[in-house]
Amino acid sequence: MIHALLEKAFGSLTCPTPAELRAALESLPISLETISPYVPEPEDLPYGRKVLLATEHVEIVLIVLPPDKESAAHNHGHSFGWEWILAGDLTNVIYSLDEEGRGVRPEKSVTVHAGDFCYVAPGEIHAIRNQGETPVVSINAYTPPLCDCQQYK
Repeated sequence: MIHALLEKAFGSLTCPTPAELRAALESLPISLETISPYVPEPEDLPYGRKVLLATEHVEIVLIVLPPDKESAAHNHGHSFGWEWILAGDLTNVIYSLDEEGRGVRPEKSVTVHAGDFCYVAPGEIHAIRNQGETPVVSINAYTPPLCDCQQYK
């Protein structure tokens, strides 16, 4: 069922703009209850990650971030996208490169609440953090599909 909904919303998109990508995400008739059978458990990462749809132009990823967990600082290569928070409060920490261009330093953080969207710009370095007591669940839409992502220390 979820695959059909995602295919209907995103399948015809080719090189979508940020506004088109968000509109497709907002069009989904999805709630935490309908997505819960697909929520992945963390394995090799501090969070669970499951690709729900991948086309030539768009990638849709389901993320679950347990309480008191944080991802490594990373970018999404040349991709941009939206994070739609279905449950919990996500802290999005934005970083900048240090003077040598090899390490990162935090610049600001923004808390995104359940029901809200967070834009991730091309090349933006960020980390996701859950400082709450319940898991954060999000559906993330990226274009083009993720590749050349880099993690930072």
